[in-house]
Amino acid sequence: MLMRNLLKLTCISLALCGELAMAQTNIRVASTARPGSILMNYVDEMVSKVNMNSNGAVKAERLFIQSEQEMTSQLVRGRIEMANVSYTGISALVPEAALLNMPFLWKSDEERDYVTDNHALPILKRTFEAKGLYIVGLVEIGWADVFCKTACLTPADVKGMKVRVAPAVTSKLFWSSVGANGVQMPVSELFPGLQSGLVDGGDLPFTYYVTTPAAQSAPHYVMTRHLHQAYTLVINKASWDKLSSDHQKLLLNARPDLARTRKEIAESEKPQMAAFRAKGGFVHELSAAQRDVWAKLVEPHQQKLVDEIGGQSGALWAAIQKGKQEFSARGGK
Repeated sequence: MLMRNLLKLTCISLALCGELAMAQTNIRVASTARPGSILMNYVDEMVSKVNMNSNGAVKAERLFIQSEQEMTSQLVRGRIEMANVSYTGISALVPEAALLNMPFLWKSDEERDYVTDNHALPILKRTFEAKGLYIVGLVEIGWADVFCKTACLTPADVKGMKVRVAPAVTSKLFWSSVGANGVQMPVSELFPGLQSGLVDGGDLPFTYYVTTPAAQSAPHYVMTRHLHQAYTLVINKASWDKLSSDHQKLLLNARPDLARTRKEIAESEKPQMAAFRAKGGFVHELSAAQRDVWAKLVEPHQQKLVDEIGGQSGALWAAIQKGKQEFSARGGK
């Protein structure tokens, strides 16, 4: 009798465990953020919150995928559920996203944040959904700047230089406008390319650059502030639609607070730059006049690029311009 009862309890326990396992929702969150970077910490924080607050109903896991293009491909195919992917990385699938890092688009952090949140993001969300992705939120990356093996403070310094061009039309626009000899490659190929001499420079946000081999291979970082980069925290739309409303809220509540990430990334640059300098690196700050030399070569080509992208780029560009005018009318700078 005792043995039969034990067997019965065991069977019930196994059945319950099986039901729980079947009921558990698995969410893999992919990112190219490097170990030890503040960007990786934001992804880990979200994963931890989901696991802690779901009571076992949802299991989140962070994955490191070196190529954003590969990550986007896996996301669209449903092989992974979520990804933290930059505007550059996602633009192969959603070309309109590239407009958010148009070179020399923004005059200040305040202008960028206001226009992005109030005018650009609603259109961007609809555009992403048409491609099978749902934007859960944005995560700050920071301003992108030029880096080289030697000091390259002016466009004349990079004219003819072999530089890495990211697989995005805005990257091609920037480097072609300043006369560089562009070599298109994913970021995963940049670091060996610098070491082998295939390229001698490129552009990256400092918070990412300083965690990579580029900081040793090309130690001159020039603060052109020519474009801004953010991560789109996106989920496969089919995966999102399968989630219960409670699980959708769980993900939304676990995402990093955008205002906080913007503040922390901005504040982290100075101490990171100081540490970089202390190790022998070079950070070259530019005056407004020096930066304007770069900008004047790029700005005349912006509208042409909008026209070439097509799709919803016209509507998105118009919304961005409207937002910039509204921000200025409100006294913003």
